[in-house]
Amino acid sequence: MTRRKKRGGAGRFFGRLFAFLGLTLLLLVIVLLGVIWVMEKGPSPTLTATFCRSMRETSAIQWIPDIFLTPEEVEALKSESTENVETEQVNTSLIHITPASQTDADAEDAVPELELIDIAQGTVKGKLLIVRDPARVILGTSNNLGRQAGLQLTELVAKYNGVAGINAGGFNDENGTGNGGIPQGLVITGGELVWGSANSRYNVIGLDRDHILHVGTMTGGDALALGITDAVSFVTHDGLASSLIINGEIQTQNLQSGVNPRTAIGQRKDGAILLLVLDGRAINTLGATMENVVDILLQYGAVNAGNLDGGSSSVMVYNGEIINHCASVTGPRSIPTGFVVLPEEESHG
Repeated sequence: MTRRKKRGGAGRFFGRLFAFLGLTLLLLVIVLLGVIWVMEKGPSPTLTATFCRSMRETSAIQWIPDIFLTPEEVEALKSESTENVETEQVNTSLIHITPASQTDADAEDAVPELELIDIAQGTVKGKLLIVRDPARVILGTSNNLGRQAGLQLTELVAKYNGVAGINAGGFNDENGTGNGGIPQGLVITGGELVWGSANSRYNVIGLDRDHILHVGTMTGGDALALGITDAVSFVTHDGLASSLIINGEIQTQNLQSGVNPRTAIGQRKDGAILLLVLDGRAINTLGATMENVVDILLQYGAVNAGNLDGGSSSVMVYNGEIINHCASVTGPRSIPTGFVVLPEEESHG
């Protein structure tokens, strides 16, 4: 009799526990749906547009705008694709690279070869790495590109004995569960087109043999003809091209965006490379818009700049460690490509 009472008591306890947990989960879902409803159907069209674009820029939850909005309303909030829009060609004469041999590294006022800057502008936070010698920046790729899983950025940087790096091009990522092995668009490394077609058009972000950054729309063949040796391509889910700044001019057609983690690369007129990673999806920062990215790059002197893969892929590695907030809940993602900063003595200039 006592044993049956104990069993009955235990059963009632676990029954109440599961009922409590179930009710709590239901309340959380109701609250979450309420927040989404306010974001999508609330009184602020600007907030609705920003929220929906932020969701659409993700791989795993880009369907959220469809919960309360009609297909027509979602379509109206999409950014207008610029993937195939012609772009101005980079004017290489605007970049004047100072040879490292002409600087005095021992001088008291010598500019550091690598300068790491904490970015904190309002709610926008992240890291900017200035690489004074652009010859130190190359494109690294994962092993057996397209045939096996990608590498985490720490592994990719270590593969090239690099001292720093950022994630680069886009990759196939169905439902946010891709293994980072298959690039999207074009990949050029070591002066060879290793992914993509010479005849197809891409949004290219890459460095040429003179270490000048090119951004713009071109075929794989055009990129090789320009002498581009290290390049990737990237477009957003809505088809916004990667060009942010060309010859000092802001590419406003590509700035319509939500708020998310961001990665970008730029170049100053003195040739220095700007590697920018902005955090997001965290308590202290939701992320950045494309306008935020451009504002920061211009502040630090960018003449040309391109947007790279963002979101959960946005990572910066320095001295073997990830130094920004990685937005991925499962940890750093595997990726196919990254811009790697070589040690000074291994520069390929």
